[in-house]
Amino acid sequence: MNPTIILLLLPVLTGLLLLFVRRNERRQQFVQQRLTKLTAEDNSEPPPLSLIRNLRRAPVAIFQLPHKFTAMLNAAFEAAGNRIRLLHLLIVGFFSAIIVIVFTSRLLTVNPALAMTLGLIAAVVGPFVLLRMAQASYRARFLDVFPDALDLVARGVKAGLPVNEALATAGLEIADPVGSELRRALDQVKIGVHMNDALQQVADRIRVADFRFVVVALSLQSKTGGSLAETLGNLSGVIRARKALRLKARGLSAEARTSISVLAVLPFFVTLLMYFINHDLISVLFTDPRGRFMIGVVLLTIAAGVTVTTILVKRAVR
Repeated sequence: MNPTIILLLLPVLTGLLLLFVRRNERRQQFVQQRLTKLTAEDNSEPPPLSLIRNLRRAPVAIFQLPHKFTAMLNAAFEAAGNRIRLLHLLIVGFFSAIIVIVFTSRLLTVNPALAMTLGLIAAVVGPFVLLRMAQASYRARFLDVFPDALDLVARGVKAGLPVNEALATAGLEIADPVGSELRRALDQVKIGVHMNDALQQVADRIRVADFRFVVVALSLQSKTGGSLAETLGNLSGVIRARKALRLKARGLSAEARTSISVLAVLPFFVTLLMYFINHDLISVLFTDPRGRFMIGVVLLTIAAGVTVTTILVKRAVR
């Protein structure tokens, strides 16, 4: 069989395998829920061990890998607000592999085995980058409205409302994603989960440092006492100051980000200009294999420069 066809089929087969694993995990979760409901009615004796739990304790490590991988993947999806799912990652991985294979084989004219290896690496790195970008976007949206939620909770506590009711009011009045996360935590409280534990689960899910401050403050206040409204007001001020500092740093780095954009677009603009001025001269880059190799090297250097500069700027404005 043609190696190119095999290379194209590898991401598809990988996606089908992941879908099969995901479907199997859902079936196991359904069976586990049914067993839990059947054993929850009788509290006189401890519930028996489920078949799924026995399966997970199997000595073969390969049976544990799908469950751990699915748990990590679900946690990553929740940190991104569940806006992307497994299908999005598969699509991005497939197209990333195709782009890298075409780029390395047509422009750089590398060995087919090396092109296949780079395509497989791109099929893994592409979904990872998409997931990290979605998580960063979700955290930014959360931090935009989080100080308003703290102010609303502080005013509710000052008015005499319990903490749970103040959080419930904030969950209804504040826009998502803060409102949806607070409502989810309160739903867990209604079924018996402690408030601090429910908020700690939210903090672990969204991975926002500012929200962890609030969870720690609420936990300390419940143990030591004190004015909760004043504590939340101070935390709101600190979070707003952190946000203002990030915006100020982003404004100071605007010149660097503009320079990145200009330097990245300039080679394409010059190439287009040369195409209209002297078509015969510039067409050699597209017809000659050495010219296509030079185009590939230029694209790689531009991508590397933009990536490194963007990472340095983002680290500077954190």
